[in-house]
Amino acid sequence: MDIKILENHALGEKPKLECLRLISDGSGIGYMNGIATFVPGLLPGETGEVEVYDAKKKWQRARLQTIIKRSPERVDAPCSVFEDCGGCQLQHTTYEETLLWKQRWVEDALSRIGKVSVEVKPIIGMSIPWRYRNKARLHRKPTGKLGYYKEKSKDLVHFSDCLLLSERMNHWIRLTEEFLTEGFADIHTLTFRENTRGEGLILLEGSPTKDLSSENNPEFFEALFKDGVRSVWGTDSEGSLALLWGEAAFSQTILDMTFDVSPLSFLQVNSLQTDVLYAYVLEEAALTGDEIVWDLYSGIGTLSLALASKAQKVTGIEENPYAVEDAIKNAVNNNAVGHVEFLKGTVETRMMKIDEQPDVVVLDPPRTGMHPLVVQRLLELKPQRIIYVSCDPGTLARDLGVLTQGGYEVERVQPVDMFPWTMHVECVVLMSRVEK
Repeated sequence: MDIKILENHALGEKPKLECLRLISDGSGIGYMNGIATFVPGLLPGETGEVEVYDAKKKWQRARLQTIIKRSPERVDAPCSVFEDCGGCQLQHTTYEETLLWKQRWVEDALSRIGKVSVEVKPIIGMSIPWRYRNKARLHRKPTGKLGYYKEKSKDLVHFSDCLLLSERMNHWIRLTEEFLTEGFADIHTLTFRENTRGEGLILLEGSPTKDLSSENNPEFFEALFKDGVRSVWGTDSEGSLALLWGEAAFSQTILDMTFDVSPLSFLQVNSLQTDVLYAYVLEEAALTGDEIVWDLYSGIGTLSLALASKAQKVTGIEENPYAVEDAIKNAVNNNAVGHVEFLKGTVETRMMKIDEQPDVVVLDPPRTGMHPLVVQRLLELKPQRIIYVSCDPGTLARDLGVLTQGGYEVERVQPVDMFPWTMHVECVVLMSRVEK
């Protein structure tokens, strides 16, 4: 690699730095005296004046002070709190450029961490990469102001219009913020959800008081209902859910099926790209109707039920008890009873107790990837195909490295941009058993 050597500078001084590439957290990287220097906000090809604030022996972090040479890919971030919030890392460059870097991050992780040599297919982006999130988890100041936590801190960043949320959801946030200006001190965290029909759900965490009711606050709830909110939930002192107002059921449409979603269940945050992602998984599964399929980390049963229509039987395993309850109801609502079974518990525990032999295993683990016992059990069971859905290229590469050493071949890798303008990227990986 052609590394530009710049003179060394003491902590707190402002040297010039040339950015060579973006790393997987969205920061630019350059070198000072051979020391890797990470600078958020600096783009490849740019030179900036920076201030080093965290110097280690082999690397250091710096803040961008002034851009001396500007990249043609740089744009003015449309979000007014982009630099303070940290939720989006890439609004300062073109969308096409973000897709290129996300694909490179996947390629780099697979080759460097997993030692996997495979062509990565072009990433599937969005035609309109804005207003895509169906969920926002916000925090509250004692004054009632709502916002996101600044990256790597508990400092709250207030916003008037988050461009990743619909205008409707932003309006719900403003209505709720205004209502909470006085009182209700126990409420510290709020989750807003919106389904594909524009209907909303709000969850208030932190033991909302009995005074928060439609009888005591009719104007607030009438305003929410008029604008599409259908239910408001709270949690008690022990964290249990309680319906404060509205309808208990809240549903989402995915691949022409309807799924109940409880307030504490996981659901992919990008509704449009979820259909793209899951349709691709079904294509890669290539089911004929005779297969035994396991869906690990199955959530509310979205993939399980899509697979069940094309398999002999699907077994879903999920740790979240709320999600398992949702999944069982969703199987009934989508006429899949008899073709699918849901087991509650950790994947590493429950999969050890199943006697059947799966032909295909689909898994969508959390960002931390698979538990080592899950990988070990997969290598013992030897399913013909494994389809790994991942939201973290690093842990994906780690797990693929072990599976390839254990007799599997990576056939295809398809990145999907589920989280435009952020450093995150989703991948679908098809693996097949290599007979020796």
